[in-house]
Amino acid sequence: MGVLRSVSFLMFGTKHFGKDGYARAAAKWDNSVMSRRLEGKVAMVTGANQGLGFETSQELARRGATLYMVCRNAQRGEAAVQRVRQATGNQDVHLQVCDVSSLAAVKSLAAEWEAAGRQLHLLVNNAGILVHERVLSADGHESCFATNTLGSFALTRALGGVLAASAPSRVVFVSSGGMYTAPLEPSSPCVLPPLQTRHLDHSDMRKYDGMLAYSRDKRRQVALAERFAELWAGAGVAVVSMHPGWATTEGVKQSIPGFYSFYKDKFREPAQGVDTIVWLALADGSALEPGAFYLDRAVQPKHLSLSGTQYGKDKVDELWAGLERMWAAGAGGGAGQAAASAAAQR
Repeated sequence: MGVLRSVSFLMFGTKHFGKDGYARAAAKWDNSVMSRRLEGKVAMVTGANQGLGFETSQELARRGATLYMVCRNAQRGEAAVQRVRQATGNQDVHLQVCDVSSLAAVKSLAAEWEAAGRQLHLLVNNAGILVHERVLSADGHESCFATNTLGSFALTRALGGVLAASAPSRVVFVSSGGMYTAPLEPSSPCVLPPLQTRHLDHSDMRKYDGMLAYSRDKRRQVALAERFAELWAGAGVAVVSMHPGWATTEGVKQSIPGFYSFYKDKFREPAQGVDTIVWLALADGSALEPGAFYLDRAVQPKHLSLSGTQYGKDKVDELWAGLERMWAAGAGGGAGQAAASAAAQR
């Protein structure tokens, strides 16, 4: 099954994920929506000091958004903020220091945001890592899981009340095409089936596989977007996931050097990678499909033929319950999810 997934992924990816796929899609677009402005809108982008997060930040700031760039490192984050201000002329760009792999840090950010009475119209869950050795977060979770899955879940959950109060608002999970190679539960020969809560952070792997861990987390982000969209359907909070395509960034070059070296001639530019994120921020709400997975401004299938990655509601329930338990066990409180749920019921 793993071989079939990989073959399907490469066939689909080489056709759609690179610069040629972008060019074919772009030839059909009506670009009038991209001239819209974002004055009066507040946006937050995680992992914003480099790569696609930085590129997204520039595009949103260029359109007048009040922007908060979430970065782990204060020095690098402040340098990125200054670069965005200089490049766009938008001085309403701010640094928010937070390591999203830390539940305490996420809950502190949300508490600060609520105490300040700030609005939030767009949350872009872009922060992500791919490592090749098992490293633990401050909370004792495997770092890839802690950042990609738990971190994006926690920040979205924690800011749910703010997003609902600011409605109409949007949440974008920046996933990856790698999710096509992973089911929601382990089934690879290198892991022990089936998924259990204690295995959410990839502790089931006999030998740590960073690429597999990353792909699993990106699959989970797609499932989380589905669940948040379902829960917040009545709250005016649109939630989607997306794939930026194979875009050239320093992170890609460093984390998957062999893949990048082989396919680099097919890679798209960073601006092309974030185009769909910006489009999702600007498009009419009625044009968006809640819980959908996007690439190049269009809804994409979430599973490839013969890949065996399909899952049911019970698997999403299991994932959600495990993350909720981790959230409850983490430092501090946080009522964002409850507030958003209450708003959805009004």
